Amino acid sequence: MKTLLAVAALTAAFSFRTDPVTSPAPKDAWIIDTAHSSVVFKVKHAGSSWFYGVFKTVTGTIALDAAAPDQSSFAVEIDAASIDTRIADRDQHLRGPDFFDCKQFPTLSFTSSKVEKAGDDFTVAGTLSLHGIDKPLTVVVKPSGTGEMMGKKVAGFETTFVIKRSDFGIEYGLAQKALGDEVHLTIAVEANPMEAKKEAGKSK
Repeated sequence: MKTLLAVAALTAAFSFRTDPVTSPAPKDAWIIDTAHSSVVFKVKHAGSSWFYGVFKTVTGTIALDAAAPDQSSFAVEIDAASIDTRIADRDQHLRGPDFFDCKQFPTLSFTSSKVEKAGDDFTVAGTLSLHGIDKPLTVVVKPSGTGEMMGKKVAGFETTFVIKRSDFGIEYGLAQKALGDEVHLTIAVEANPMEAKKEAGKSK
């Protein structure tokens, strides 16, 4: 089971991270609301069932301009130590050197380098940094809706993709076929306007 957890942790690693948004207008700049965002992963255990887990802490920024997608960017960072598989001992194993090695590699991140419009969605290419290794990654980001919370506009975005943990040097349990190599990850975030975040900081 610990092996399985490890793979799950690996999945979270492919979360997005981007440098802080500086160029877009405030109305196009968003900051991820950790309390209302989710990172869920699944990996095959013993070649049979899917095992699910989560990462509880995801942060980042989004700069989005549908009219000029080339000026857009996505930045997401996941705290590797926030992995949660409902069993404390397994979580500790996943945080250790067999898997995420959180002391040496505390975060999983994705930095976008190119954004293109694809119908109602966005094709986002960039670099995934996991376990000290950088790999190119392209994902489809789907806007999931907009709304209002406490007088402020909020927006939702979601992406699902698959990575191989062996590409990032995480091979624990592979030879024994205890855990699958492919990790499926879903990142669903709710974001607040960057301006609203700045105003909240001033009021404290």
